[in-house]
Amino acid sequence: DKRIRASREVHFKKPFIKIFRIFIGITWIIAIIFISIPILGLERLQGEDPVLVDIFYLGFMWAGFTVVFDMLVTMLMNRILPIEKRIPETPLKYSMFSGGLISFGIWSIQLVIFELYVKRLFGVIIYNQDIRMLIIIVSGLYAFIFYMSLKKKFMPSAQEKSNLKLQRALELVEEQTLESSKVNGNHIILNVKDLTTYFYTEEGVVRAVEDVSFKIYEGEVLGLVGETGCGKSVTALSIVQLIRPPGKREKGNIVFSGEDLSLKSELEMLKYRGKNITMIFQDPLNSLNPVFKVGKQISEVFLLHMENEMLVETSKFPDKSLYSIAREWSIALLKDLNIPVPEVIFDRYPHELSGGMRQRVQIAMALACRPKLLIADEPTTALDVTIQNQILKLMKDLRKKYNTSILYITHDLGLVSKMCNRVAVMYTGSIVEYGDIKKILISPYHPYTRGLITSVPVVGKKQVRLKVIPGTVPNLIYPPSGCRFHPRCKYCFEPCDSVVPKQNKVDKDYFVACHLYNPEYKHLAEITIKKVEGANI
Repeated sequence: DKRIRASREVHFKKPFIKIFRIFIGITWIIAIIFISIPILGLERLQGEDPVLVDIFYLGFMWAGFTVVFDMLVTMLMNRILPIEKRIPETPLKYSMFSGGLISFGIWSIQLVIFELYVKRLFGVIIYNQDIRMLIIIVSGLYAFIFYMSLKKKFMPSAQEKSNLKLQRALELVEEQTLESSKVNGNHIILNVKDLTTYFYTEEGVVRAVEDVSFKIYEGEVLGLVGETGCGKSVTALSIVQLIRPPGKREKGNIVFSGEDLSLKSELEMLKYRGKNITMIFQDPLNSLNPVFKVGKQISEVFLLHMENEMLVETSKFPDKSLYSIAREWSIALLKDLNIPVPEVIFDRYPHELSGGMRQRVQIAMALACRPKLLIADEPTTALDVTIQNQILKLMKDLRKKYNTSILYITHDLGLVSKMCNRVAVMYTGSIVEYGDIKKILISPYHPYTRGLITSVPVVGKKQVRLKVIPGTVPNLIYPPSGCRFHPRCKYCFEPCDSVVPKQNKVDKDYFVACHLYNPEYKHLAEITIKKVEGANI
């Protein structure tokens, strides 16, 4: 990137600086001439109308206005053109200023020569310098110099710059291809350790997320499940550094591909969001910009984060611009999501679409750049069952094709069983159980996880009453002491109401935050289990 910027400085600024130096020289000459006016006594002509005497001074002002007007017209004409036919911004800017400066300089020189010296000093009138003549000369000079500067100087420089960027893009794409071929399932893509996020409100401190730790491997789908308000979405927002006041990430490390995101600034995080890490939010209406068409919003994702890949595509199809490629890719992505008539949807505004359609557009934006990590925060909540299956299939295909890791947030255990390799169960801001999905669904350890699974209705099985977890979720401003689940837990025993449970390893990559599995309380736990299970018989 530094080499490209340096090249741009060389290609554009050097020619412009030469022109600007010439203009400064002309300005100094004009300034000296102005100083010579009272010395030579040229303020007034004998027998001349006093109004006409001011044409010398007015000529400079009108020439300046004409140049500014010509530049505005140039910008407007370029804006009217279809986006793929517009002149690139940098060559346009430098060509406009070159045309403006040189045309103003030439007019000023002839005005001094013919109006001041030839006419006023020697009394020779070659032609009348009225406003019509001024506009014709200045605009004609501007148009000619603008065209020549653009075609002969700045557009060739832009082409050379594009070739340099293309060469760099080819190298980067090749490097990415080699890196992707080397990855394996043992590579940790995201390692979250002791993540803690609080919200400071007038009522008190909301302990939304506390000491959350988990890992996601390359190509893995980790499910994050729990009741509404347990901290799943806050965990996701903390990972991508989108917590805003009154919220604050208090502590914790978020290591993504070897880089600690918790140490990155907001500007540095922009390099990760949208390209390497993308997120599907719960509310698509608030996630899409209402004043831009959805096609423009999807295209901007490609233009912002996949410039290298698009440059490689333009090398294969020289007649296509970046904008036309972004449009093609956007429409193809909408087709992959089974959106009917994607060409029409591309030109619609968010408010013209249904909630389910807006959600699919947001999913398209998240999947556009083939991210290394996709955070899906209940992506199928607003969709019917058929569309849900299509979205899940698309996410599975993305995982298989690009080895994308997914953090799948939901409260639906059925979807977790379809999508995930492993699952982390959250309760009131903490992970209570974390391990293989099959083991958790078949033989869960934590009492809360058991309650979640048994509360799911079984289709085809007659039940008199639905099984529920007794009690209510505690207020996170005033959470219970010790284990936060102890007021609702039938296995509660001596240490539960006073000691915060630690993560106990019960199997390979399987952890449970429960005193029942802490070796320190093994004897008391056995007595409690026998007592509870004996009472249930």
